[in-house]
Parts: sequence; C-alpha cells; structure tokens
Amino acid sequence: MKSFKHSGTFGDLIYSLPVVKFLGGGKFFLHLHQIDWVVQHYYGGGQPDPYHRGRMTEADFLSLKDLMLAQDYIDSFEILDPKSTEISHNLDRFREPFKHHPGNYVNIYAELFRIPFEEFKNLRNEPWLTVPEPTIIPGKTVIINRTGRWTSSTSRESYDMIKSQGAEADSIFIGHENEYLQFKQDMAWDIPYHKTNTLLEMAQVIAGADQFIGNQSVALALAIGLGTEFACELRSDLPIERNECWFPEHPKGDYF
Repeated sequence: MKSFKHSGTFGDLIYSLPVVKFLGGGKFFLHLHQIDWVVQHYYGGGQPDPYHRGRMTEADFLSLKDLMLAQDYIDSFEILDPKSTEISHNLDRFREPFKHHPGNYVNIYAELFRIPFEEFKNLRNEPWLTVPEPTIIPGKTVIINRTGRWTSSTSRESYDMIKSQGAEADSIFIGHENEYLQFKQDMAWDIPYHKTNTLLEMAQVIAGADQFIGNQSVALALAIGLGTEFACELRSDLPIERNECWFPEHPKGDYF
C-alpha cells in the first residue's frame, strides 16, 4: 500500500490530493510542526508569515481529519512518527521545484512523481474532493472568503462590480470572523457570517453553493477541488502565471 506524507499548510496539502488520487491513494500522514523549519530551509530563512507560523498543529490535524477520511482514496489519516513510519511518496518534495516553477501546485506534484502530461493534464480541471452531505443555506448561493494576504490592489473596484451584478443579496461569508469583519469594512458588503469549525464543514458549505468568490486561501483550494464555480481575486505582487491558484483552463474558473 502506498503511503503519503505532507507537512502542510492546508492549501498546499489540498492541491496535492489530485496526484494522490491519481496514484491510487493509500495511507496519509501529516508531519506536524514543520512550517517554521520549511521556511528557513527552502525560502531564505526568517520567520513564516503570521498565518503559517508554528503550523501544522494537532488542532490543524483534527480540523483536516474528517475531510481527508471522506475521500475514498484515503485509507487512513494519521500523525506522522518520522522515526518509525515508512513513506513511499513524500509530497513535501514539491517545495524545491516550487521556488522557481511557473504555474499551479497540481502541475508541480504531477511532474515530481513523473506522471506523463497526457495523463495528468485533466487532474487540475476535474473535481478531486467529495463531501458526504453538502450544506445548503437557504437563499445563499454565493460563498465569500477573503483573507488578509495575497490580495489585489484593484480589489475594491472588482468587488464593487460584482456587487453591482446582484451577488451581495445571495452571499454569505465563511472563514475567520476577523476576516469577515475586515471584508465588510473594506468592501462594504452587508452579508451574514457562517462559522465553520472544520475543513469538512467548510467544504460542505462550499459544495452546497453555486459559486465561490475569494482570494488565494484554503477555501479557494476546496472550491476548486470540489468543482464549484469560482471567481478568484489574483494577488498583484506576482505575475499571473505564478499564482498558485492559476488554473487557466478550468471550465468553472474566472479571475479578476
């Protein structure tokens, strides 16, 4: 049986799952408390940004667990004991090529494990996540999530345009409550907040909606993985093709 390991964070791990699925799945292990070391080893030292510092924790593992076990290609999801666990596929190997790779993470993982292009080209454009019961919130068909980083300098104009098309009345916000309050302040959308406690709960809400709107985040990775129609706010500090969430051929994707 194949065994996979990843040290996170959430989005990086979610984008690895198309290749895990393609390879037939198996056991999956989360390597805890590695992100500070990863930044120092691969990305020039220093401290991770506040969103990632100290990750992944036991709480992160528990938040992921139900979502991971809901995938029929994940046989088990456990905390890695690096001294005793044999791993056949180290997904953390993506970090070295990622430093110079143009394109999204799915391509990197596929190339890392030498999956021929003709076989992996659809991995990034087809759903690779499922949830047992999508959560449908009456009257709310649009899910909004916007984090405090990886945003666009023209985001207010873009959200004003989306708002003018009538999306505000159909929208609900998921994510951290401080992100919700900041979004209301910055974008002047009067929408309710829906709390989710785990990644599975977040995925269920996204799966039950018609559209997701947001920036680079784990919520966006879930939307893409679920095959939900999405509109992504691209970060403006990188060329478009260097955005990790850049899926230019995705049939349900749009970018602003």
